[in-house]
Amino acid sequence: MIFGSVERLRETLVWVCERVPFYRERLAAAGVDPARVDPESLRRVPVLRKADLVQSQREQPPFGELLAVGREHFASLHTSPGPIFIPRIAEERGGTPALVEEIEAMGVRPGDIAHVTLNYHIMPGGLRIHRAFEESGCLVINGGVGNTEMQVKVARAWGATVYAGTPSFLRQIGVVAREMGLEPRRDLPYRLGFSTAEKLTPELRAELGEIFAIELFDHIGEAQIGPVAGECRAHQGMHLSKTDLLFEFLDPLSGEPAVPGGIGELVATHLGRRGLPLVRYAPGDAYRLLDGACPCGNAAPRVEFFGQVGAIRKIKGVLVHPIAVAELVGRFPGLGSCQLVVEHRKGESFERATLRVAVDDPALSEPERRAALATEVARAARGALLIGVDVELCTPADIPAAAAGPAFAEAIVERASGEGR
Repeated sequence: MIFGSVERLRETLVWVCERVPFYRERLAAAGVDPARVDPESLRRVPVLRKADLVQSQREQPPFGELLAVGREHFASLHTSPGPIFIPRIAEERGGTPALVEEIEAMGVRPGDIAHVTLNYHIMPGGLRIHRAFEESGCLVINGGVGNTEMQVKVARAWGATVYAGTPSFLRQIGVVAREMGLEPRRDLPYRLGFSTAEKLTPELRAELGEIFAIELFDHIGEAQIGPVAGECRAHQGMHLSKTDLLFEFLDPLSGEPAVPGGIGELVATHLGRRGLPLVRYAPGDAYRLLDGACPCGNAAPRVEFFGQVGAIRKIKGVLVHPIAVAELVGRFPGLGSCQLVVEHRKGESFERATLRVAVDDPALSEPERRAALATEVARAARGALLIGVDVELCTPADIPAAAAGPAFAEAIVERASGEGR
């Protein structure tokens, strides 16, 4: 699937190729004319990965070989882990237009008081969102991270109506507010929440709604490319941004264009003039592409974050990510770490998948309770993972430490019949 303006893509690539020899040579080698490029010919241009960007900047410090302008044109400089240096030119809005669209879709109004609790140090996220709320007519509190008691006092004093930050920190604000003798629903009048930088699970969304009476909107972005997608008031997936980027989604295994309902690795190209333009940049993130129209009327495709591409495995014909497995197990109190074992048994044409789950709660030691719990987990796995699994309950010591996130190195393992665990 591809989404974005092909006309703007052509304008951008013409501008980029005039100024960046790296891209001029890259497109020429692929036989692509930037003034006539279309989705099919664009796919001939090699993908640029985060490791390539890091290597380029290390070999030619500090900005590598992708700069489109001289330093005299820089307006600001962001840094992301790597480190990767991201210069911004004055005419570059830094993702702000896309964020303004998302903020308007949430129902934010001029005069709202936005409490931004993201990091303002080096990383671009906090400053990007701050600018967007200002452009939306809001008074912005630059809270930053930590200092929770002070954040509670400031949010209360100013009457903050919009929260922007991670959902876990919003929960911490609620906990600390109660420790201070306050009632969040009464004393912290958050009406809307811009949730980002962390996964907003259904359970956490419900808990925060109960604590604050707040409506939360999920958002996802990436430090180098900026905002990717945000939720509307229908809360049925995140709409891809209409500005700033051209999106491609490719099957993580075949490299062919993904289809609605499937899983696709994100490949993004900047639209418009950038200090450090990125063409066919793949940060390593995969998304589920939601099928059908959204009730809100926005025709932009909708996505859900699926996970890092390197950890994805195909099991029984279905793509599975360890994050989804861990989230499934996390629904059940008393269960801890887990590992999915895929066996290829001799003489059988299909794979067998066994979900091994550590039992942390001694109260679950009775055989009848364990059997019932295993059955319940297996039933839930079929709905969440779309595959059938056997469930084996075991001790925490039986699950290797490497099965845990964020690397998930041994979260999904494949074994031939007869191999030991």
